[in-house]
Amino acid sequence: MLEVVLSVFVLCLAVVGLIEIFRAIFMFSFKKKGTAITLIPVCGHVEDIEMVLRNAMSNAQWFGNKCGQRIICLDLGVDEETRDICELFNEEHELIELYSLSEFNVVMQQSVV
Repeated sequence: MLEVVLSVFVLCLAVVGLIEIFRAIFMFSFKKKGTAITLIPVCGHVEDIEMVLRNAMSNAQWFGNKCGQRIICLDLGVDEETRDICELFNEEHELIELYSLSEFNVVMQQSVV
């Protein structure tokens, strides 16, 4: 019984190690590239916007600080409550930005030039 438990434990550690190796290879290939942008289009009332933004931040932090990262909430006509939550995250976290469609077009054109 103890052998089975130890085997499962070692297998779990091996899987975690493989994931970290793939992550390191991925980060090395991203090292000299530009900015990684996560675009979240938001329209109307989004009940789980906080969870969506926290998930995007968690994914961005998993990649580490080696590549520039931005999380952009694209306002396509959100209600007041959803906008307030997006603005709160925008103020608290430097990764998250909130743009209307026209502002987004201007920012992207400036970043390309």
